[in-house]
Amino acid sequence: MGTAPAISRAHATIPHIDMTPEQQGVTDANDIFYRALSGRDLSGMGEVWFPADWAECVHPGGAALRGWDAIRDSWRGVFEGNATVTVIPGDVRVRIVGDVAWVSCVERIAAAGGDEIHSSLAQATNIFVRHDGRWRLAVHHASPVPYIPPPVPGSGSLVN
Repeated sequence: MGTAPAISRAHATIPHIDMTPEQQGVTDANDIFYRALSGRDLSGMGEVWFPADWAECVHPGGAALRGWDAIRDSWRGVFEGNATVTVIPGDVRVRIVGDVAWVSCVERIAAAGGDEIHSSLAQATNIFVRHDGRWRLAVHHASPVPYIPPPVPGSGSLVN
């Protein structure tokens, strides 16, 4: 119960001084997506996703899902699983061209189930379209970032 406030604060929208109001709007929509993901909120996903048959989603290590129905079903499966998943975006970068915006970020993923906690990173790209004055998620693509352990001292030379 003590972690809920920390998660909420971690997902709070923090205004970026160097962002335009438009970029902040995209950042806010991106934050809504990650709050819905970490909160297992299928209704929230429905609010942020653009409900089109051309919407796409690629989970880390997964195949492409096409169409809102398939995407919604995949999120339902994730949310009904036994693990509690928290995803926090970092290194968020926003670009806008007309009514299309994309966000690139690093997802810090923690999954807790039973007595185990697993963490990983994914590089994500989220593409939003502006529809009726709102930014809606049309594409989410997350690729796992492989873990590369640091070199063991004395195991060879490092090139400077």
